[in-house]
Amino acid sequence: MNRCKFGKVAVSGILSVLLWLVLAAPVPAIEAGKVNTVLGLVPAENLGITLPHEHFAFAYPGWFADDTMAPYDYEAVLKTNLEVIKAAQKYKIATIIDATPNDTGGRNPKLYKELAEKTGMNIICSTGLYTEHDGSPPYFKTRQVWYGTDISKMMSELFIKEITQGIGKTGVKAGVIKCGTSGGGKISPYETAVLKAAAAAQKATGVPIITHTEAAGGVEQAELFLGEGADPKKIMIGHVSNNKDIEYHKAILAKGVYIAFDRIGLDIITPTDVIIKNVAELCKQGYAKKIMLSHDTVNVWLGRQIETPEQVLKALANWRIDHVSQNVLPALKAQGVTDEQIKTMMVDNPRNLFLGK
Repeated sequence: MNRCKFGKVAVSGILSVLLWLVLAAPVPAIEAGKVNTVLGLVPAENLGITLPHEHFAFAYPGWFADDTMAPYDYEAVLKTNLEVIKAAQKYKIATIIDATPNDTGGRNPKLYKELAEKTGMNIICSTGLYTEHDGSPPYFKTRQVWYGTDISKMMSELFIKEITQGIGKTGVKAGVIKCGTSGGGKISPYETAVLKAAAAAQKATGVPIITHTEAAGGVEQAELFLGEGADPKKIMIGHVSNNKDIEYHKAILAKGVYIAFDRIGLDIITPTDVIIKNVAELCKQGYAKKIMLSHDTVNVWLGRQIETPEQVLKALANWRIDHVSQNVLPALKAQGVTDEQIKTMMVDNPRNLFLGK
């Protein structure tokens, strides 16, 4: 009787130890040299010309409340994006990173898969959370306030699972972590939790972080990530073109991270000619190996359509998927940027972001 009881206790103890070992085991990282695309792992060397920050569809939180007036039309969204990808492929764009985070509208792994299957475009999906101002913080903040939940840990668990196991039941694994900050250099406590979660997920999986910034905040983002032990070679501070001051760009670069002029064509914020001038000057000063270029286009805005004033439409005329390839790269060459530097910014740097080089 005692031996039987002892045996049960021993087996129970062994099972507990085994369970602890399973739970304590490190999260499997992405296979070295490979990138999670929506159709599976692809060698980083195969990414080719890459646009590192675009959106196939997007909406700010709350868009679904207007679904009765403007229901989601999957086929229309698919058709529009097939045309956009066709325009990109005319200029040999081979990879697009969709930077839509979890808590906004538009992230749709099913759509990305179908687009990739029909066009051959490498599409990389994001996991992550948007800014406190324009994201959906109440879900996490109420848990923190009411129950004392460690929301940063909660967020990192989500990011890691979507990278290593997949998003929901779609089978699509995220290939980048997207996060951002709202205002100037001050990062809110909620955004701090998100950025710390991104750093934790990067360290656990090896997947890069890409960010949203306003006209400031890039230096502070980089410092927070580095303070959390994230790899600077796998960090891309985005939207630096929101700020026209080249010294701001260099202050971020001094942290050892990549920067992205990835709102090119949003001339209502910063005119394209200002961006061209700054990028050309940075290349002249030896920074080409740390710069990426993209548009932050939104091919389909979900929800009820807005009647846009004519002057706004004119200001957004360049905000399209082929603007960098068609207009910006030739203008950079006219400013003295070499073909090799253009290849570095459009091919080598996005690849190296994933390789951590």
